[in-house]
Amino acid sequence: MERDGEGVQRLKEVLRRYRSTRARGVTVDERPGCVYGMLAREQLDDLVEQMQELRATLNRIYVSLLLMFIGIVVNIVLDRLGVV
Repeated sequence: MERDGEGVQRLKEVLRRYRSTRARGVTVDERPGCVYGMLAREQLDDLVEQMQELRATLNRIYVSLLLMFIGIVVNIVLDRLGVV
């Protein structure tokens, strides 16, 4: 009598296919499968682009504020020293 049932055999087959797939380096297909997926991907790409633009703008604001703060500190120091 066979100890392994049909479920165990199916599980072994699935695991064997999974291991062979991973060994070949097969990756997940990221192409959209429907129109909704295409629209969602397009909106996500637009959102990523907008976030990158926002990050660049915030970086420029940060640098501007930092340079303004350094200028104020240098002005105060020079004023205290009597140079200005």
